[in-house]
Amino acid sequence: MPPQQLGKHPNAKIYRFRRIVFAAAALLTLAFITKTVLSFFGAEYVSLEFSGNMHYTDLQISDVLGKKLQNIVIDSEEQTAAYLKENLSYLKDAYITKNVMKRMLTIKVTERAPFALLRIDSTDEKNSAFFLVDNEGHVLKHIGNGAASPLISEQFPNMAVLRVINDTLPKVGTAVKISELAVGLNILKTALLLERSLARQIKNIDLNDQRKIKLRLNNFPGTVWLAGDAVKSGLHHVALFLKQQNTYGLELISAGTEPEHLYLDARYEDTVYLGGLAARKKKQ
Repeated sequence: MPPQQLGKHPNAKIYRFRRIVFAAAALLTLAFITKTVLSFFGAEYVSLEFSGNMHYTDLQISDVLGKKLQNIVIDSEEQTAAYLKENLSYLKDAYITKNVMKRMLTIKVTERAPFALLRIDSTDEKNSAFFLVDNEGHVLKHIGNGAASPLISEQFPNMAVLRVINDTLPKVGTAVKISELAVGLNILKTALLLERSLARQIKNIDLNDQRKIKLRLNNFPGTVWLAGDAVKSGLHHVALFLKQQNTYGLELISAGTEPEHLYLDARYEDTVYLGGLAARKKKQ
């Protein structure tokens, strides 16, 4: 009888089958143990500690987090932070630290502050929508449509409105991709930095013509014109004019012309022009 060939042992198939069964059983056992251990650190057993949140309550953040956080072991801090910023529009940054043994998640957040109202009109000007944005143009909230504008003005009486024309509305929680808005935000930030008294008077900025940006002020009956590439000098001239108006007692009179026809042209480097209405000195 010829010797048996290598690997042709009659029990080889039995041994191979047993090894497969043993490996499968080991994997199932390991998976069961892993699941049991991880469930011990499940979200329902995690203690949450918050700091830095002003707009959102701890409960609001916990509710959002609970929809995502299944396990503090398998969810990374970066994943958790990204999920929070994606679902909570006021969050600018979130810093997550976790202690697995204590089953504790510490969340430190930085929130965005409301800075201006953005009004977006459609190209046919039949529809408009209002959004609350921060100083970077990040949309915090959709406020309402054009029909609700009187209520919106009452709700945000001291916040400037930046008006642009665009047929695409931004998504809450994202940055607005409209170049004109960046110019409007720059006007407000420059005024706050260099001409704070003037900044408090700005109530509306029409940004649809960068060569003639139109500002409405609380203490000026007409329109102020600025150039998009000369914002700093324009604001300076406007502030000086308003100071001189108060100092020298200049009274702006209609002389039969509607106040909205009055304009102060501050688009030039070295001068301003007052047009549309006459100016006279008050009688002493």
